Amino acid sequence: MIEWIGDALMAVVGGGATGILGSAVQSLFQYKTRALDIEQENVRLAHDAKMVELESTANLRILQQEASAQADSNAYAMQTVSYEHDKRQYMPENGAPTWIIGLLGVVDVIRGLVRPSLTVYVAVAITIILVEANALVESVDGLGEDVRLAAAMEIWRMVAYIATTIFFWWFGQRPQKRA
Repeated sequence: MIEWIGDALMAVVGGGATGILGSAVQSLFQYKTRALDIEQENVRLAHDAKMVELESTANLRILQQEASAQADSNAYAMQTVSYEHDKRQYMPENGAPTWIIGLLGVVDVIRGLVRPSLTVYVAVAITIILVEANALVESVDGLGEDVRLAAAMEIWRMVAYIATTIFFWWFGQRPQKRA
């Protein structure tokens, strides 16, 4: 009995260690990929900064000539926007119909339920596998009690290992909350 408990604990610890190791290796590759993305983004930003500098020099001359004509137009536009802002609005005026905005809310809910639903599904599937495997061992004729017990312990160890590997890896890769 004590040996079985030790074996079961080793299966859980082994599965947890495998899950954590898999999560760590995956995180290392994500870190390296992110470093390459940052380097590429820095090169792109340096080029964009140079282009903005050249474009702003050209636009400055044009804007100085248009500034006086634009002042009256801006005052009128600001007054119109102020009046529009004072209106009571429940939906943003981005042209999207209400049913699309509602549909986007439904998509958000479904996306939020994927991880918990899959977790429950895996837990139920593992439980069903365990029950079915134990029933299969019990239904075989001609097996002694010691063989049945050994088979049941091996099934428990395997399922415990697989389950802890899945759950540690799954929850080890949860996206971090942005502060």
